[in-house]
Amino acid sequence: MSARHVHAVMAAGLANPHLIERWQQEPTLLREYGLSPADIDLPALWKFAGLAVKVRHNGLRGDLPWTFRLLNVLGLEADIFASYGSFLAKTGTSLGNSSEARAHDLCAFLEGWLDGENPGHCLLWDLIRHELALMQLCKTSTPDPFLQTLAPLDQGSPCAATVPRICGTIVLHAMRCDPQTVIAALRHVSPPLHTLPREPVHLCYWRQASTSDIQILHVDELGFYLLSCSDGSVSAADLSRRLVGGRRVAPNLLNGLAQLREAGILSFHNKAKKTAR
Repeated sequence: MSARHVHAVMAAGLANPHLIERWQQEPTLLREYGLSPADIDLPALWKFAGLAVKVRHNGLRGDLPWTFRLLNVLGLEADIFASYGSFLAKTGTSLGNSSEARAHDLCAFLEGWLDGENPGHCLLWDLIRHELALMQLCKTSTPDPFLQTLAPLDQGSPCAATVPRICGTIVLHAMRCDPQTVIAALRHVSPPLHTLPREPVHLCYWRQASTSDIQILHVDELGFYLLSCSDGSVSAADLSRRLVGGRRVAPNLLNGLAQLREAGILSFHNKAKKTAR
């Protein structure tokens, strides 16, 4: 077997990592190319393919620096990017044209690839969503689509008819570990990831319409629910019925709305009445 023939097969695998994945599952398939399974180090070729795919994502390092740092610490870079390259080849998917598109596509792939029972995988899933939220809010304007459909601001205490609306733009994530503690650990030469507290947190990433600053708020489950539903189209009564049922608005829900308005993240309106023509 000529070295040129072996190099050609290796090049085909690097261009299409899905071939390497198939060869690993069924090494005898290499005989179709005139090779025996012993002619090529498939695990090494798989890792090299992963590094090649990772290089094509180097433009994301500026937006996802801690995600890449964690990938390196966990030793997952080669396997994840080789698997991603195999996925792209198998599905015929091309890489996005922008850094934001590539970041979101990578995150979508990881959602299906990561093992939710693996502690390191869970940290990675939380961290990439954290950095994507910041990336999204930094690059997104904050339009107010409901300004034409809502009546003037209601300055009173929330009641059944109150319609809450987000002031600015938010991204919500429920996580198993606070990503900011993960980042603090990653600043160490040898990150003490095993010491991180694994406690569920509900985070709201908030950019006000009047500023480019982004705040990260810790909210409880009720606050998380209220923010996820406060799109300017539903009233407090609607939110209460969805959550606990019944006709009476839950007092805790009204208190939660009041606290979120006090923080500045919600404004209260009433639905604009339609006029007859």
